[in-house]
Amino acid sequence: MSNVFSLRRVAGTMLAAAILASSAYAQAPKATAVDLLFERKHLENVKAGDKLSYRFSRDVTKPDLLGQPFADDVTVDIRKIAADGTREVDVRIFTGERARDPQVIDGMTGNPILVIFLDRSVSSYVALAGGKVPYLKDRFRSALRDRATIEPVKVKLGDKTVDGHRVTISPYSSDPNASKMQGYENSSFSVVVSDAAPGHFVELSALYENTKKEAPRLEEKLVMAGAEVLK
Repeated sequence: MSNVFSLRRVAGTMLAAAILASSAYAQAPKATAVDLLFERKHLENVKAGDKLSYRFSRDVTKPDLLGQPFADDVTVDIRKIAADGTREVDVRIFTGERARDPQVIDGMTGNPILVIFLDRSVSSYVALAGGKVPYLKDRFRSALRDRATIEPVKVKLGDKTVDGHRVTISPYSSDPNASKMQGYENSSFSVVVSDAAPGHFVELSALYENTKKEAPRLEEKLVMAGAEVLK
């Protein structure tokens, strides 16, 4: 996985100012995508010794072209809490032969699972549709800032049902270069969050669908262990 959104840069406010220039949005009376995803201190409701566990799944319609589907685990261990309330975390992406090198990051208030999702989303899009990473990343940022849709959802956490929000974007659907994107310009990305969920993030999904029916379809998800988004 390429460092499109580097885990080393997610300490503090999860890149809210640097990535999305979001300070004005954080003050809005109604929650925006930037507020929900970047401004909140996602790790405030987890303590030292807690582990956030997510199940990653990759489903494809044409494995001969896109590779075999698989499922694996991603974990974020809360190692310690500093006096200022920030967390030191140990991030593990996949297991066995797929495992990435573990990363220990301190000074965290945001959950790095979001950056993992953003990084993979752009990387997977490049693999399918082509294009330059800086350009695609910039369009992704703009969509989160200006064109995201937000809807209320219910989330099941164990035996409890709690309130949440789903943030959805299609960052390339109206892009001036959409005709060069191999038919994948309508791909969509969504993130479900809940303040009641440990670490805030419940489900992060990317759906890469082509305008040509015969083209391969790819869906990737990260889902918190023990959680379910109720339809």
